[in-house]
Amino acid sequence: MKTLIRLALTVSLLAIASAANAQNGYSAAGYYAAPQAQAAYAQEQANAQAWAAWNAQQQANAAGWARYYADQAAAQATAKQAAAQRASAPRAAVGGNSQIRFDGRFASVGQTAPQALQFAVYAANTLQNKPYVLGGGHRNIEDSAYDCSSSTSYVLMKAGLLNRCLSSKEFANYGQAGVGRFITIWVKPGEHVFVTICGLRMDTSGQVTGEGPRWRTQGRNYAGFSPRHPVGF
Repeated sequence: MKTLIRLALTVSLLAIASAANAQNGYSAAGYYAAPQAQAAYAQEQANAQAWAAWNAQQQANAAGWARYYADQAAAQATAKQAAAQRASAPRAAVGGNSQIRFDGRFASVGQTAPQALQFAVYAANTLQNKPYVLGGGHRNIEDSAYDCSSSTSYVLMKAGLLNRCLSSKEFANYGQAGVGRFITIWVKPGEHVFVTICGLRMDTSGQVTGEGPRWRTQGRNYAGFSPRHPVGF
């Protein structure tokens, strides 16, 4: 009987010791695992903050570029509006510093002017009594009547600045874009074309119906016309 009691006590003591060891082991594992978990959590927080800062910077950059493009678009719109306003304003036929002289019917330039310029003015003078006929001057450069594009072509061909008669649509690709130093072709493709020489305009658009190419001293509306010029002129 005493032996059984002692055996039971021994088993109880062993169970208590095992439980204590298990508890101690759990506490040690928790003790050693807690700093690692804290470090991982801290790293995750740091990563989240870094990503938030990066996203904020990207949004700020996007907003900055959006403002830049908006400012550029506004500046371009303002420039186009100003150009349209300048184009729509009536222009005088001859400027105060013009190199060309006009006596009311014929024009002339000085003998020191480029030869091609002298030829262009002379050719325009020969057209002053020609009537307007749509299609005139296109088949034969020397004709009894001319339209807007053939009269412009005639002047340029006689000056050696063009080798064939062009239509108003084809003049949109003639020479170089912009106002010329001496000669400027004003083009509204498919509708109308005329030429200014040293500021004096030769045009088929006048007050008289059917009137052909004439030197014009009245101002006109340039809206919708694009300037082009012969290379070097």
